[in-house]
Amino acid sequence: MTHHEIKELLPLYAVGGLEVESVTAIEQHLAQPCESCAAELREWQGVVDLIPLGVMPVQPSDAIKGRLLNRIRQERGAKVVQLRPRRERPRRWRPLVVGIPLAAAAALLLTFAGLRYQAALQTATDQQSRADQVAMLLAREQEKLASQERERQQLALQVQEHQRATTEKSQQVARLEAALTAQQQFVSQQDQVLTRLRRQLAASTPVVVPSPKPSPSIEVAKYEREVEKLKTALAHAQEKLGENERSLQEVHTTLAQQRQQAEAGTRELVALREAVARQRGVIEVLTTPGLQVRPLRQAKSGVATQGHVLWNDQRKAWVFYAFGMPPAPEGKEYQVWFMTDKEGPVSAGLFSPDQDGVGQVLAATPSRFHGDIRAVAVTLEPAGGLPKPSGEMYLRGSL
Repeated sequence: MTHHEIKELLPLYAVGGLEVESVTAIEQHLAQPCESCAAELREWQGVVDLIPLGVMPVQPSDAIKGRLLNRIRQERGAKVVQLRPRRERPRRWRPLVVGIPLAAAAALLLTFAGLRYQAALQTATDQQSRADQVAMLLAREQEKLASQERERQQLALQVQEHQRATTEKSQQVARLEAALTAQQQFVSQQDQVLTRLRRQLAASTPVVVPSPKPSPSIEVAKYEREVEKLKTALAHAQEKLGENERSLQEVHTTLAQQRQQAEAGTRELVALREAVARQRGVIEVLTTPGLQVRPLRQAKSGVATQGHVLWNDQRKAWVFYAFGMPPAPEGKEYQVWFMTDKEGPVSAGLFSPDQDGVGQVLAATPSRFHGDIRAVAVTLEPAGGLPKPSGEMYLRGSL
């Protein structure tokens, strides 16, 4: 038999209600020795010793006596011998009944066993309740992690799209800047040609003097036509240059917006990755063997708050949950504290509850306080937290 099976048979062993095989097995187990079973057997034997004190002697009725005597006469021709009445001596106490009915003893033992069973059942119920709470929290964290993973993937795609658009805009800016530079060079060249032609035209202006030679007016008209063409080309080039400058400015503005969106998306993606890593840490704490759970009780009257603290010595990590927390006022945050014997309150982290009033903190066990943490508390403090608590306490739980 196993240790547990022997322990269940100790009450019947104490009253002598077992068969020889069971008695032998129990005595061999006790001879090993087994201190816990021996101690429990002594308790049951103490209970058995008290049973006779609770059973009062009963005087049989005349009818019972008659039936008993008739039965005796019928067996083997027995004869009834009348005894002289003997005067009863007064005594201070009645002798204990030696033949105690086994049913009475068993009933009393079962009563005690029932009480112990109820206590064990209550303990098992409490453990199951804590296990259900942990399972609920674990399911909640896994759902949150899956949601954050989906959000992270979507955000990563958005960031990639912003980065691609930013790259395209950068390339467009480079092309426009190159075109603008070429246009500026063309305008400068046209302006130089126009200036040169103007000088040539000024140098070719005819002087009215009597001469038999033909007038140079034809040559001047040619220069003037060239100047007009250059003026038209220059005006067109300047107009095109203005358009390119405006396009370049628009592209620069769009590029700046794309860069801002990409940077914001990158920051959000980093924050989301940290949140995903934190949720994975929480799930590791909840799923690693050795998890311990304690409730956090309401500490502020009028506010129906509650919570749980879970820790795992193997992971050296703690998870704090708070439920029903009112929104933190502007410039305030809730701060979780380790209550230690050596240094008093030590900060374990900050949180702001979500729209459902749920807050969560994942903290590592401070190495210098290992085994020294006696309680956990939650207070309302200025944003960023303080070295020591100064605000109202909302939750507290002893470990």
